[in-house]
Amino acid sequence: MLLRASRVALVFALSAVSTLSAVPFAVAQSSLAAISVETKAPGRQIPKAFVGFSLEVSTAGQGLARFAQGASNAPRAAYSLGSPGAPNQGFFQFMRNLGPGILRLGGNSQDNTCWKPAAAPHPDRCQGELTTTDFHLYSEAAKATGWRLIVGLNLKQNSSQWALSEVTQGIARELTPHQVLGLELGNEPDLFGEPERPKSYSPADLVKDFRAYADTFKANAIARQYPVIGPAICCRWRNAQDVGAFLDGVGAATLKLVTVHEYARTVCDGRRVTAEELLAPELMTRFNDAARTWVAAAQQRKLPIALAETNSASCGGMPRVSNAFASALWGLDWLFSAAEDGFTGVNFHISYRPGGSSYNPVDTYTTSDNSKTYKNVVEPIYYAMYLFAHSASGNHLLPANAQTRANVRAYATSACSNCTVDVVVLNKDSSASGRVRVRLDQKGGAGKLVLLKAPRLDSLSPEVTYGGMRFDSNGRIAPPHTTEVRPDSHGNYEFELPRAAAALLTIPPEK
Repeated sequence: MLLRASRVALVFALSAVSTLSAVPFAVAQSSLAAISVETKAPGRQIPKAFVGFSLEVSTAGQGLARFAQGASNAPRAAYSLGSPGAPNQGFFQFMRNLGPGILRLGGNSQDNTCWKPAAAPHPDRCQGELTTTDFHLYSEAAKATGWRLIVGLNLKQNSSQWALSEVTQGIARELTPHQVLGLELGNEPDLFGEPERPKSYSPADLVKDFRAYADTFKANAIARQYPVIGPAICCRWRNAQDVGAFLDGVGAATLKLVTVHEYARTVCDGRRVTAEELLAPELMTRFNDAARTWVAAAQQRKLPIALAETNSASCGGMPRVSNAFASALWGLDWLFSAAEDGFTGVNFHISYRPGGSSYNPVDTYTTSDNSKTYKNVVEPIYYAMYLFAHSASGNHLLPANAQTRANVRAYATSACSNCTVDVVVLNKDSSASGRVRVRLDQKGGAGKLVLLKAPRLDSLSPEVTYGGMRFDSNGRIAPPHTTEVRPDSHGNYEFELPRAAAALLTIPPEK
């Protein structure tokens, strides 16, 4: 039985997007996939700022100071944005490469670091300190890239007046309201527990805590200029019923954006993840089925919703999976699926853990504590973010149907019904390769093909190429090599797709 590999979310009926009920040609026995694209009914538009990063709110990161330092001249993990007074210009370039974007500052450090710790209700629970120099670094990132910021506030301390001082005396002094998309109150409050909250802590309790902050900010002339967003839930309460109850409890008018977190897999508590599990079609199906219910809960209340923290596997990712080429193919599928489901943005998390994290799109190092020079190492998943940003962000989704006997998925986008069409084909199958045939429902000109590939699914970054090119430490990449693909007499575009590869076929309108 042939695998239907790509579908546009049916929940968006008003967009007039539907999966083709039949394809005009079938995959040949010797072919890898036959793909048909419908161009005449563009679906929902993907926001231009769809692809973003999520970082720890503290420039000390999540455990960054606890890294084993090794020899004095050995590379040391550094905060992605650099340090106050020494910003990481190379990382800013990696941000700019993705076009407009959203940078979220949150993570676990959001609720364990404090503005003015001595004034906090529970100073003993402050594992680090936030100062105006941190906010100044955020501002430098925003100015250098044009990205807007989500800035997380500590909700575990549960003091709206103390949090207000952070907004008025810290954030507002360094960040303009235009630079800040929203203040995110708390990080994953559905995981709050003792001693910060009782075991009985519920969505209704979160509503009470959240409203206290929101009402306090609204009553202040400075703080009310910065919208609040949330609930940044990840687990127990990330379901349509609890999301809806939270939104109704705080009031839709209170929120600028709904935020949720989701990781495809987990390595918490010593669990392991394989490339096959990460790339299994069932994983994406489960994600889509659940995600559409969260999106619907937000949209029913006329609110946008973002996947504000995500990655391949929580608790830092799986070595040789999350930092291997398999993660690039998963990441592209995840981005397109999230766009189909109706999210307005996706932020891939970067964390700092003893021993390192495997899922970071870009790893940053320095050679000494006082160094102002950074080495940025691009990882495979960043290539997925880059390809998506350059082929899909700002465009409309198009119905794409793939007939295949392999683990292949296809997506298509365009700026309009008569504009250039970008077709992305993902070969997530480690044992299949071959001829791919693409056909549009209208005539097109000569296409250009770019391949994102690696020798194997477990290939690491040095073996990954985009059009034969690789990123350097400063975020630069040479123009990719492209191959011209002309349509045959039947209007078919054909090319070879190897194992462990993704293809971007750009087809202009017929002249």
